[in-house]
Amino acid sequence: MAGKVKTWVWVVVGVVIFGILGIIGMAAAGLWFVKSHVDIRSTTSAEATSDFQTVRARFPNQKPLIELDEHGSFLHANTDRPAGSQRPETLNFMAYDPRDDRVVRMDLPFWLLRLKMRGNRIDLGNSNVDFAKLRLTVEDLERFGPTLILDRKDRDGSRVLIWSQ
Repeated sequence: MAGKVKTWVWVVVGVVIFGILGIIGMAAAGLWFVKSHVDIRSTTSAEATSDFQTVRARFPNQKPLIELDEHGSFLHANTDRPAGSQRPETLNFMAYDPRDDRVVRMDLPFWLLRLKMRGNRIDLGNSNVDFAKLRLTVEDLERFGPTLILDRKDRDGSRVLIWSQ
């Protein structure tokens, strides 16, 4: 009888192995999500300006939904526009940091925003976006449909562009 392992030991080992496999699966899913939704690349100032102009051209003569002052504090919301006819599917971010000569592009599906987006901060390298500070909710963003949300240029040459599509 000394060589026989008790049943509860097998159950504990099975639970531990299942837990480890679950953690590995969640880590793999997280890595896949980041790899498919975040793009960081080196660029020149001219290329970054061209990228920003290309995106900005999608919203001709449209003021950003949110305007900030030179310190990044909330200044004005342009909410006097009509509601959009379609719901946006993604929230897109593009940020340029001239110190690193890098452009970070990120797109977040709206289903993810609906899960947990109450005052959350999204970090984009040295730039970050605090939605509580901007006084935005997911419902606000959905109501206006695909739109330009923020276009911010700093004195040091850094720039952040946020839009929904």
